Amino acid sequence: MLNTRKILYWAVTAVCCGLLPFGCVKEDAASLGERHDVAVRLNVGTRAVSETDGTPTDAESAIHTLRVYAFVGGQPAGHYFTDDVENLPHTFFMDLTFYSTTTQRVDFYVVANEGAMLVQGSGAPESLSETTSENQLKAYWFTELRDVTTYGLPMFCEQQETLDFTNVSDKIPTDPEHTGHTLLDYDITFELQRPVGKLGVFAAKPQGETGELRITGLTMLSSGTLTRNYLMPQTDETLKDITSIVGDFELEVVGEAVTKELANGISEDERKNPENYTAVLNVPFYPFENPWGSSAWNAKGDEKGNVLQIDYSFGEGNARTGLVYLPPIVRNRYYTVCCLMHNDGKITVEYRVADWEGVTYPLEFDYPSYENPITPANGTSLPGGGKYPQPTVWFNSDPDSPLGSYSFSFKMTGPTGQKWTPTLLNNPGKFKVSVYQNGTEITDADKWVASPDAYEIRVRAVSAENVGDTVSLGISYKPTWSEASSLLLINGQTNDLKWEESTLAETIVIKQIEIPQN
Repeated sequence: MLNTRKILYWAVTAVCCGLLPFGCVKEDAASLGERHDVAVRLNVGTRAVSETDGTPTDAESAIHTLRVYAFVGGQPAGHYFTDDVENLPHTFFMDLTFYSTTTQRVDFYVVANEGAMLVQGSGAPESLSETTSENQLKAYWFTELRDVTTYGLPMFCEQQETLDFTNVSDKIPTDPEHTGHTLLDYDITFELQRPVGKLGVFAAKPQGETGELRITGLTMLSSGTLTRNYLMPQTDETLKDITSIVGDFELEVVGEAVTKELANGISEDERKNPENYTAVLNVPFYPFENPWGSSAWNAKGDEKGNVLQIDYSFGEGNARTGLVYLPPIVRNRYYTVCCLMHNDGKITVEYRVADWEGVTYPLEFDYPSYENPITPANGTSLPGGGKYPQPTVWFNSDPDSPLGSYSFSFKMTGPTGQKWTPTLLNNPGKFKVSVYQNGTEITDADKWVASPDAYEIRVRAVSAENVGDTVSLGISYKPTWSEASSLLLINGQTNDLKWEESTLAETIVIKQIEIPQN
């Protein structure tokens, strides 16, 4: 048994005299190498938006995988990975290594959707893993993006936090795997960004133009399309060393005619508003970060700047081509190119650069909240002896009647969306369990989730032949940080059980008795 109290972190104390004043260590500090756990709640939110503003679409905000690293002075201090973030908010445990008994600066790196990045070519970095070092993470690059609807877009966050080992929360976790641990009181917010830009292309014709305008081709010329993109931010010097691709890159265009018309005398803001144009790029394009570019759309800039070639036609007329010289591409920015196409061959371009709005992911230290012990549903108070009598059931041939069954009251209030399941152990086939809330039976197990209203858990016998048999009731749940289900503590604590004839804090033993005689 450990004599020190459990802090929810990996904790490693300094033992060299030079590391602390006078070579002293707090008496209640964790000993060298002692392991502690930290609970971190991650709330992930996305929102649907249109293609014409600077905020991410559903596919661009979806989180398929999440990996979190923590480093202290370049040394590994924690790692977490999950590919199950369907239930929001997402809650997980992350272990950290503390190299100080007071405060320490922790460098956090968050990576979402690593599967969206394809890595090819000479010197390609190894796949991200638990053993990836801080230097490897900072230098990680990719050469191609996979299908966004399937894999999402890669996202990152690099953030430093100062944590105080003595900043203890007054909350006490009731999770059975972490009973007695102490929480550190922090609420950290990570704002993820995308390491690439986004390009939108829109077209319109002058008001009154009767010719049918079609965009027949959109091409990123090879000069400005770079061969790789880094996951984490780099200096311009590093980016300028990246070579360009061989061959141009064709984009997918919308086949329909351009229908939007731009009125004469329109304001400057309306001229730059993509909503006044027809979207002509069928699939969003995500250009790699590029420090080279042009200061004007119609003037050639740096040799390695991005250039968009637009092929178009009016009616049965000859195919025409125009070039748009793009500015430097900055990560997490949305570039809208709005083209006014004239039948006489003139093109007027307005482009707008907007922040590609990030999605906020608040991290806070918290645990699932529920009542322990579970109590009789009829509101019976705890007897003077400190224990409820053993619950009993008798067989009733009417399955819809509560007579003969035993009902418990159970309430789990958080985290939002946390599922739980009543579980019968030892003789489960001889008994049946059902769940009610506010007098209505809930048969859909997906709806057994944290709620401010209490649930009724009803156990009944299924046969008159099983008198004397017992069954154990537990409540299981699957933490989002684990693949395995766990049983909650529902019978008090191991050294202070609250139900007679039950020997475990995770279960309550129920006995079948004879049918009462009137």
